[in-house]
Amino acid sequence: MPEAEVTYCCAAAKDGNEMWRRNFQALEREEYSSDLSLKARACERSDLVPTAESSIDESIEVAKRLKQFTPQVKKVADIIKVARDEGSTVFTFGNGGSGSTAVHFTSDLMKTATKPNTKRIRAISLNDNMPLTTAWANDSSYDHVFQEPLENLMKPRDVVIAISASGNSKNVLNAIDFARLNGGTTVGLTGFDGGALKEKVALPIIVPSNDMLRIEDTHLLICHLLVRLIREN
Repeated sequence: MPEAEVTYCCAAAKDGNEMWRRNFQALEREEYSSDLSLKARACERSDLVPTAESSIDESIEVAKRLKQFTPQVKKVADIIKVARDEGSTVFTFGNGGSGSTAVHFTSDLMKTATKPNTKRIRAISLNDNMPLTTAWANDSSYDHVFQEPLENLMKPRDVVIAISASGNSKNVLNAIDFARLNGGTTVGLTGFDGGALKEKVALPIIVPSNDMLRIEDTHLLICHLLVRLIREN
């Protein structure tokens, strides 16, 4: 390529880069200004406040309706205390958000519920061993990912707590069936109409709501209540 053409191409490229840089900076300023404008308009929208407040009110109402299950909650706390005193194990499990609650609850049982100079709770969440869960799911069926570990670990008089908002998860029901047939004490935290789980467990606690998020919120509330009852009594 002749020297003049090379010089022209380099200059054109330099001009193009400079133009791109200026355009990008202008676009950035425009987007930033637009973003601030949107934020300002959002702050002025008073309709957002009632929506948040009504959502909080509905959650409070669900928690209030849960009072009808106070005897069952106290009974579950007593069952866990007996398991602690006898050296039995408490198993928890669930899918998705319920699995998260199961792990959280297990952590609280093993630490927060512990008082100095007292026996400690033996607790295992079946959601905590992901390699084992995926191995059973891959080689057998996801329907058995909770039942199979129970077959390794559970003994008669152990406590098995299933958390399932719908109450119809097949893998949860299979694990509960195994626990019932092998001397486990079964508890179910569920919602909606309780699903099949309410008929299978010895102690069902059904959150009176048809909203998945509120059911999951309330399950954690129940777990924290159980920890308080165990620790304080």
